Amino acid sequence: MKLSLADRVVDWFLKNRRDLPWRGTSDPYRIWVSEVMLQQTTVATVIPFYQKFLEKFPSVEALAESKESEVLKAWQGLGYYRRAKNLRLGAQFLMQSFKGKMPKLLAEILEVPGIGRYTAGAILSIAHRIPTAALDGNLIRVYARHEGIQDPVDDPQVLKRLWKIAESHVPEDSQLSREFTEGMMELGALICKPRQPSCSHCPLQKTCRAHSDGLVDRIPRKFKRVKRRKISELVFWCEKNGRLGFLPTGSDTKFPDFLRLPFQALSDGEVPTEFEKKFKYSVTDRDFEVYLVKKSLRDRRMKWLSRKQINDILLPTIDRKIISAMTNS
Repeated sequence: MKLSLADRVVDWFLKNRRDLPWRGTSDPYRIWVSEVMLQQTTVATVIPFYQKFLEKFPSVEALAESKESEVLKAWQGLGYYRRAKNLRLGAQFLMQSFKGKMPKLLAEILEVPGIGRYTAGAILSIAHRIPTAALDGNLIRVYARHEGIQDPVDDPQVLKRLWKIAESHVPEDSQLSREFTEGMMELGALICKPRQPSCSHCPLQKTCRAHSDGLVDRIPRKFKRVKRRKISELVFWCEKNGRLGFLPTGSDTKFPDFLRLPFQALSDGEVPTEFEKKFKYSVTDRDFEVYLVKKSLRDRRMKWLSRKQINDILLPTIDRKIISAMTNS
């Protein structure tokens, strides 16, 4: 008997799955947290944050009752802080509307702030074993290659088509829902990678159109991407009486919830003649080159903090990196 795509994926997954912390739970809250953290972030990076976050916020109720600053502090280093804000808002919504329980109906779970169609499908299928399609970047790549779709996958009509494809492959047996969804995720992460996919180890190789047509390296295709901007800025190291100077919350629109080391944008191509150290970081479509300069500034907004106080404030990862480099140099 010919095995379905779902059967092949589940069979492969049961033999090859990684031992990840969220794989040992059916708690929808913990699966929700893992899915949100994994957006735009690698598994290796997420694991320690996931464990520490759940130690501090072990339940929907604990997260709902927390202060936003506490959640952002626990999220420091993961980036894309809107995710953390939405998690907290979602927890408050669940407490108000569903007594802290994650709903089991797709229409209801989509009402939760920060939960989109992919996350809803992941929670329903993984936590509740409810047959529901899920489609994120990895799964888009797997389905697009398997079906040989050469049209841009970020075209709304193509994406709509991919959702229908994903729905058509959801296993009829609800008991396989979790393993299928996790299996597809694992396939995209380990085998059907963006570059140099391991086609010879793929359980879908024999029915994959991209493989048979020699188009694996061309699929998925997207519309022409927006060119990334390169920006240079100065960051100032200001010390006074053993304390370090910071600009208050809201001084930098890139990091509106955090204090910041004093900074100044540079003109295109401008490089300071003297600086202590050079750093790099990225925000969405912008790549920053940072030149650190020791300088005394007169700014009434400055907050002067001791080393101990610095450990307890919200700072962007780049500022933590600068402080660590200067402290250990």
